Amino acid sequence: MNEKGNENHQKKEDMMKYIVFCGLLGFAFGCNSTGYGNVAFTALVSKDITVASMAVVKYDHVLTNLGGAYQPKTGVFTVPYNGIYTISCSLLSHPANYVHLDIMKNKAVLSTLFAAAKTHPHSGQTLQLVLKKDDKIWVRNANNKPRMLHDRKVYNMFSGVLIQECFDDQ
Repeated sequence: MNEKGNENHQKKEDMMKYIVFCGLLGFAFGCNSTGYGNVAFTALVSKDITVASMAVVKYDHVLTNLGGAYQPKTGVFTVPYNGIYTISCSLLSHPANYVHLDIMKNKAVLSTLFAAAKTHPHSGQTLQLVLKKDDKIWVRNANNKPRMLHDRKVYNMFSGVLIQECFDDQ
């Protein structure tokens, strides 16, 4: 093979590697990691709070809210784009009570966290989810009575990030 032939062969090989790489990232399946915008939020509980039975936990100390999809007044994250998201939650109960928290999606329980009473156990969950635009994600007190969370802007956290945007009907 002459020098020109080697150069063309190398270009074709590089292009095939690029196509495979893009496919692995999801581009071949209608997903795009640099689409409409970035979405990321992290919010914490700023002080000891009591959360009513089956009520939404309102994480009031917002560290990050890129895209503005988390609403601290309601405690709800509204999905702005179809895509793959990571949702995380951590829990530290007040020593006076045990706590169960549910991570919710559109009124369905996705996962439950537990922290015991009379100790300081810290629990957490991280979920990778395929979500659709306008899905609602929140954390609620899953107990049949009010429960106290212990915090000073460091223990009880709710966060999410868009990992990869997917086009409609994915």
